[in-house]
Amino acid sequence: MKSRKNKKRLWIIVTTFALTSLTGQKMTSQEVILRTNEVKGETHISKDDFPKGNIINMVNGWGGMAVAINEPKAGTDFSPILKGLKDDLCQVPHWGYLEKGKIRIINSDKKTITVLAGEVFYMPPGHTLIVDEDARIIDFSPEKEMSELKTFVVNKVAEMQNKK
Repeated sequence: MKSRKNKKRLWIIVTTFALTSLTGQKMTSQEVILRTNEVKGETHISKDDFPKGNIINMVNGWGGMAVAINEPKAGTDFSPILKGLKDDLCQVPHWGYLEKGKIRIINSDKKTITVLAGEVFYMPPGHTLIVDEDARIIDFSPEKEMSELKTFVVNKVAEMQNKK
């Protein structure tokens, strides 16, 4: 039971950080919960009911944020599918939590940040990602930019498959 409370607190902290960073507003945990309740449609989704099987599994409509839960396999390098974006890197900021696995975030200045299971992270614009251990990544990103990235990635993957 204590673990569920800790996870809920972590979600509130990550959401508060993401919303305050994007909007520049100072908000308390309670205000984050109230703002979430203002979202049209669903205000929560179980991880079990979250979309699966897409190139990027995400849900829009959460106060201008997209929420994504993805499970890339060890050995995944996102660099090839980012080719064609500015600097061939993802330009969307992501705030998140690595539920399981191990990932490396490589920024535009070639600085590498290793994130381990149980840690929260920020990926600034201008990054790529390498998955060292099977991972479950939960992240929050600006909805418009994330939707544009998803469209780009889906098209890029289709293009890569057609070349085979």
